[in-house]
Amino acid sequence: MKSTAPSSPRSLSLASTLAALLALGLIAPPAAAQPIAPQPGAAQPGAPQPPPAPPGAQAQPQPAPLAAARTAAPKKEDPLVTALAPQPGGLTPDEVAKAALRTRASLRAKQAELRAASAKVDQAMVNFFPRLTLTATYTRLSEVEIPPLGAGAPVLSVVDEQGRSQFSPGPLSTAPCPGAPEAQCIVDSGGGSVVLGVSPGLTLPSSVNSYALTASLAVPISDYVLRLSQAYASASHAESAKRLELQAETLQAAADAKIAFFNWVRVKGQVIVAGEAVAQARAHVEDARRTFEVGLLSRADVLRLEAQVASAEQVLIEAQAALLVADDQIRIALGAAHDRPLALGIDVMGTAPAKPPAESLPALVQEALQKRLEIRALDETQYSLEKAEAITRAGYFPRVDAFADLTYANPNQRVFGAQDRFDATWAAGVRATWVLNDVFATAGASAEANARTTQVAEQKAALRDALRLEVASAYAELSKAASSIESAERQLAAAVESMRVRSELFRAGRATSVDVVDAEAEVTRARLQQLNARVGALVAKTRLEHAVGRDAKDVK
Repeated sequence: MKSTAPSSPRSLSLASTLAALLALGLIAPPAAAQPIAPQPGAAQPGAPQPPPAPPGAQAQPQPAPLAAARTAAPKKEDPLVTALAPQPGGLTPDEVAKAALRTRASLRAKQAELRAASAKVDQAMVNFFPRLTLTATYTRLSEVEIPPLGAGAPVLSVVDEQGRSQFSPGPLSTAPCPGAPEAQCIVDSGGGSVVLGVSPGLTLPSSVNSYALTASLAVPISDYVLRLSQAYASASHAESAKRLELQAETLQAAADAKIAFFNWVRVKGQVIVAGEAVAQARAHVEDARRTFEVGLLSRADVLRLEAQVASAEQVLIEAQAALLVADDQIRIALGAAHDRPLALGIDVMGTAPAKPPAESLPALVQEALQKRLEIRALDETQYSLEKAEAITRAGYFPRVDAFADLTYANPNQRVFGAQDRFDATWAAGVRATWVLNDVFATAGASAEANARTTQVAEQKAALRDALRLEVASAYAELSKAASSIESAERQLAAAVESMRVRSELFRAGRATSVDVVDAEAEVTRARLQQLNARVGALVAKTRLEHAVGRDAKDVK
């Protein structure tokens, strides 16, 4: 008797599943009812047996079972590995670092600072030589009237030129000449006067043109003891500090360029992962629409997947924008044009994970404190400021200078009776100078110099602490790099398989869109984690080498 009971829920679910698989083309439609074909080689009851094959006849191939007939699907290549595969002539971290050293403006600024420090050393060396000054002077003087020095004395004579006596016998005396009181005349006892002769008055010549050539030599005796040696030592230490700063900036620029290269690879991979997420989400939307058409999905499930597509597209746009910035950063480092294609020259995804450091963290910190050029640069700066402080304290004492002057002038002021001719004179001596106001100014200047020295010492202590943290951070990142890569690859394999299973269940109507969206998010997250683990290992290795100072050997 035929049963008329309603079908069970399990039967209805099975029927719905078969209908969905039929609609999606996952199974073939049932053929017309035909008798069951006998299995090859199986004897059927009542059926005639085939005649035996004649001797020498070739055996006919038998149909293989359905499971054996299905060929295994070829393994799909990882699009991330394919996109990040090395290309001939592609970029490498070392190439980017070398190019950055040629284009980085901060390095050129440090080079200019080094040249300025070297020039100050030359100036300090020149100060050891005595100071020689040459002076040439021409002066136009105004005309002045110089009166004669006296009117002269009479020239006495008893007889004139003919030998005739001009006086009456008796005593002779002098008196002002009649009509010329400025002259003296000889008078006899009778009062008669006779002018025998008058000498001219003494007059000095006057010149309106003055020429002078002067050579002065100054020897700073006290500076040799209190200033010059300290100034040269201070300038030398400052030059060494600038040279070390330039080398440290070179290493920092190279490390930054390598890290920028790895970040460019990271962003490039993120674009690939985001693109794959968009493609996968769109494929799920198409499957959902077909399933919706046969009535196995609700409209809400389809809309949920369409929202996932929009979200994935937004992530892709953001990744592409980040790649645009990273590309420009690499081009700036390379000095490359915008139309130059950038290709990858190293195998990021296939590189063996970096091994954890063999040394302990305290040993690496000690190595960094010994090798890092920034510490040595601050040491030299502190030495320079200490010498500068000693120079400042020299203001408490007087200056002692030796000098010598040679003058060749027309007229020479040291020659009595100025004449229109060149005369040479010289002078030499020792001079002591003490400006009392400088004693009080030196106290403030010395305190300022001491404060600067203390400031650099504290900066050095802060730098030591920062280096310890830098080494510890890079050490921790590199120590966990290998395990992070292994964990990320396991997570990716599990996420891919989970998404495959959930997608099949979703197409069969046995999973919701939420399950598919979660699976897609897990795959995307796992791919990004794998990429970050691979790139992070390379970045951690670069940072640790720079933090410890092992890249100092690369400075030329």
